[in-house]
Amino acid sequence: MSKVVIISGHPNLNESMANSKIIQILGALNNTHVRCLDDLYPDYKIDIPAEQAALIDADLIIFQFPLYWSTYPAIMKKWFDDVFTYNFAFGPEGDKLKNKKVILSITAGATAESYSEGDFNFMPLDDYLESALHPLKAAQVDLVDSIVTFNMNSDTNEGGNVDTVNRLVVEHADRVKAAISHTINR
Repeated sequence: MSKVVIISGHPNLNESMANSKIIQILGALNNTHVRCLDDLYPDYKIDIPAEQAALIDADLIIFQFPLYWSTYPAIMKKWFDDVFTYNFAFGPEGDKLKNKKVILSITAGATAESYSEGDFNFMPLDDYLESALHPLKAAQVDLVDSIVTFNMNSDTNEGGNVDTVNRLVVEHADRVKAAISHTINR
């Protein structure tokens, strides 16, 4: 049976509506282990051997995170900086994650339309994600899917809608579950 590890990069799941519910839904799946970086490393001191072991042990890795200024939050950036080391993720002997299956699961509070030239976020989301994907490309993982859901803002002071977010959370989690099933049943 395939092992799935989910790396949750939200900096405070207790204050998240969308990401916390997605993690709750996905974490209930069989053979799935969730690593919540905010709980494990509130001091940002990453246990590199433990994280590398979790990645090596997994058949499928899911990176779950909200977009923060069009990339992953600081705790996930620190995690990548610390965990994707020379001769682990890249370099002459850095093949430990080569061909490892990966799914990106991303939530965004903004609209999809705002990720265009001339709008609030100035350029397409794919342009922003290029730099975020660099460590994954360097590690030569197999990025099998990227699932992005926009309008995940539940703060009514910012124009968000709780009912919309609740509906989108279920749809997003269903899309991730389908991607997991498709990936492990290939």
